[in-house]
Amino acid sequence: MKTQLQTLMFLGLISNHALAIEIIEPQELQTSSIQIGDPDRHIKTLGQVAFQIDLSAAHDDLLALKVRRSSLTLEDGRSFTAFGVHKDAGIIVIAGSDVSHISIASVEDNQGTHDASVLFYGKDNNVISPRADDVAVFDTDFNPLSFTYTPLQTPGSLQIPVSIALDTSGSMAGHMSTVVSATREFLSKLPDFTLCRIVTFSTDVNHLTPVDQGRLTNCPASAYLLNSVPQAEGATALYKAIQTGFNFDTTRINQNFPNITVVVTDGVNTIDYGETLASLQISKANSNSKLFVFWAGSYVQGHLQGLADLEFISTNNLSGELDKFFHSLGVSLSGLQTLHIRK
Repeated sequence: MKTQLQTLMFLGLISNHALAIEIIEPQELQTSSIQIGDPDRHIKTLGQVAFQIDLSAAHDDLLALKVRRSSLTLEDGRSFTAFGVHKDAGIIVIAGSDVSHISIASVEDNQGTHDASVLFYGKDNNVISPRADDVAVFDTDFNPLSFTYTPLQTPGSLQIPVSIALDTSGSMAGHMSTVVSATREFLSKLPDFTLCRIVTFSTDVNHLTPVDQGRLTNCPASAYLLNSVPQAEGATALYKAIQTGFNFDTTRINQNFPNITVVVTDGVNTIDYGETLASLQISKANSNSKLFVFWAGSYVQGHLQGLADLEFISTNNLSGELDKFFHSLGVSLSGLQTLHIRK
């Protein structure tokens, strides 16, 4: 179910202009109505974000409704304060204490153990690492599953694909220095288990990362590619750039993790290469992609018609708002926790 949040103020981060954001998320939000208690001093805060980024994959609204109405509890009998479901893997994760939202990004079968990549949010949009006894796991018949979880543990063999598409059409001429600087900072702070492909687009799509997918490197090591961003000129092949992002490396280890596509643009699609919103929707579903779009200007309401999982619209301070957008995404990717589930 698509929920549109227009002109919202998040955490008082912008004083005069609100952020306009469109978020697609299930009708049954992955939080409960239970009041959350005081923060537990043992919970580790990994960073605060301007808004929550939902990385959930294989969500099921009916299963979420069943969980919401269930009497599932943590091992010590406490009620849950948040939950997430992964219908394909048949896994339910609940949490208590200070956890307010859970997003299960992927579940991988690792020689009989299911490795779930989970994002936990706490109060004030903090990405957190809860205590192990504040988490419990069940199958879809509500049978408890045994698992191990070490807070702040590096997610092992996890590889996160990130495609970044930067608009270099003529209207972006005044923005390129700010966009390149913010993108370079974003790349440098991503964890080593992120794999990046960087393209620019104007009249056509230009690959900064070598097209040979075997040569992809982790995102921090890819920042130097931004030294080759072309001069801003030409039309806006937005649809082709999005399609390019959806066509990410098919040889990566973690096929179940969402393919993250990030687009920074200041205008609507102005050139036809055969892509349509309908064809992009199909490609997005087939590639298990998430699309996050930052509009640097010339935003047209509904241009992507729900294709994007989140649209962040710059209204006043491009540099500051782009930093908030990239920071929120970076903290969310870096903050993933791994549950090793025996099923």
